[in-house]
Amino acid sequence: MKILVCIKQIRHVYARSGRDPSTRFLAPEDEIDMVNPYDEVALEMALRLKEILGDAEVILLSLGPMTAESEVRRCLGMGADRLLQIESDPAMEPWRKSFFLAKAAQEVGAGLVLCGKESLDRKSGQVGAYVAHRLGLPFVSAVVAVTINLHKGIVEAERRAGRGRREMIQCSLPAVLSVDMGLDVRLPRFEDKRKALGAPVEKRFYPSQGDPARTLVRATYPPRPRPKKVFTPDSRLNAFERIQQLLMGSRVEKKGALLTGSLESQVEGILSFLRSHGFIGTEKK
Repeated sequence: MKILVCIKQIRHVYARSGRDPSTRFLAPEDEIDMVNPYDEVALEMALRLKEILGDAEVILLSLGPMTAESEVRRCLGMGADRLLQIESDPAMEPWRKSFFLAKAAQEVGAGLVLCGKESLDRKSGQVGAYVAHRLGLPFVSAVVAVTINLHKGIVEAERRAGRGRREMIQCSLPAVLSVDMGLDVRLPRFEDKRKALGAPVEKRFYPSQGDPARTLVRATYPPRPRPKKVFTPDSRLNAFERIQQLLMGSRVEKKGALLTGSLESQVEGILSFLRSHGFIGTEKK
């Protein structure tokens, strides 16, 4: 079985130590070329499947020039068997990227295609779904664990469904999975890392299909800062009580009413509260 892992090389900004507003306060040393962390987790999942299956082959696939070649070869030293590079411009929208990745997946005959859930630079999370659409294969997103049954030709994937929920999805092989964080990525041994430095890179070139872009990013904006209320103590209090308010984090008065009396009066109080706030309608006589 051939497992194809799509890895993206990104330029990650980890600090802003510059002083020039025209460069967004970026200094040359504030950026680093690296492999997308979500794709590294996808590679770790592929390597664990290889250890279980025994005769599987893990193939790395990268799109565009080798801007982070040392990091890509480090991933190769983790246990991957081959490294493919598609010669193309990486600065394209997800739909066009999926065309090249799907072509390579068809050429190598991949039985399982893994990629990261999203990338740190774009965070679109669309490439995996587009690749599955072009290949006509099942797609499962946000996968954190996977098991494969080659005899039945199925894969069972555990995925994050939001709000702490998990889902178990079963689909047929071949399939495309996008992987979420959750696995500890291994470190390559020194011997494997040295061997990966001299490993050949299999280059591929596919003529562009020329289809129009499906998505267009019009603009990007930084997150809007949320205003935070700053507490000030009551000036009518003396110094001791003002300091006590600062240390205690202010006095918060709870808004509410305590219902007492008989059971019927408490029920009537709850109904009147719901009517006054519009949760239930008023009684019609």
